[in-house]
Amino acid sequence: MNYKDYIKAVAFDFDGTLIDFNYNVTEYTRRALKRLNEEGYIVCLSSGRPCFMALKAFKEKFPEAGLDYVFGCNGSEIMDVKKNETRILYPLKAEEIRYIGKVLDADFLTVGIYDGESFLVNRIRESEQLESWMKARYLTPTLFDYAKNDKDRSKVIVVNDKEDRQKEIDFISSIDLSDFSCFYSSPYCFEIAPKGISKAKSCEELASILNCDLHQILSFGDMENDMPMLKVTTGVIMDNATEELKAQIPLHTSRVDELGVYDFLSRNSLI
Repeated sequence: MNYKDYIKAVAFDFDGTLIDFNYNVTEYTRRALKRLNEEGYIVCLSSGRPCFMALKAFKEKFPEAGLDYVFGCNGSEIMDVKKNETRILYPLKAEEIRYIGKVLDADFLTVGIYDGESFLVNRIRESEQLESWMKARYLTPTLFDYAKNDKDRSKVIVVNDKEDRQKEIDFISSIDLSDFSCFYSSPYCFEIAPKGISKAKSCEELASILNCDLHQILSFGDMENDMPMLKVTTGVIMDNATEELKAQIPLHTSRVDELGVYDFLSRNSLI
């Protein structure tokens, strides 16, 4: 396929796709984004983070790159960067958040929700992994009583330590979360979002805005929460993804800590 004449927009996951999980960036990725801007493509960020936070992280890592749209909270929010306008598309209801906080109350888990730059958590644990995760997202933890939540919000996040991962999986599998969309967005982060929400919804919104076909959007990702986006668009999976996920997507590109997205974009004459 001649991608250069067909693709109208390029959407990137952030963690594990543009940066690695140690928050490092390669010069190849910086070069790729700069060339996409020069070629005139619509460039989008599709992140599990809220729009404001995703944009802040992007600008910190890629200060010379332009961005047109940010899709935040795995499809719950959309930001038109040039207009500085954000819309919440699909919130979790206040009573749903109270239920989630109740059933996920375990001493080895931190359950949190975004509230600006505060991270409202059910408990504050001593954890280097948790502190690193919050620092990278510019978050300050604040104790919060989920039983008193009275606001609709974008999603709930469960953050675990690596050594507690299997314990967390076993615990969560015993709970009825069938009324929600649930997925891992990083090795340490389990997310609970409104039923049916996914990064595919972001791409549907973008296709509507651009008046183009979904397959005219090229997307890159590496985690479970990226799969709906990769499957409805012209999706490319990172070689640092798991073998199980890579088997589901025919188009691949190099690892994030190697040539990364530059590999596919340059091989197919998009940059």
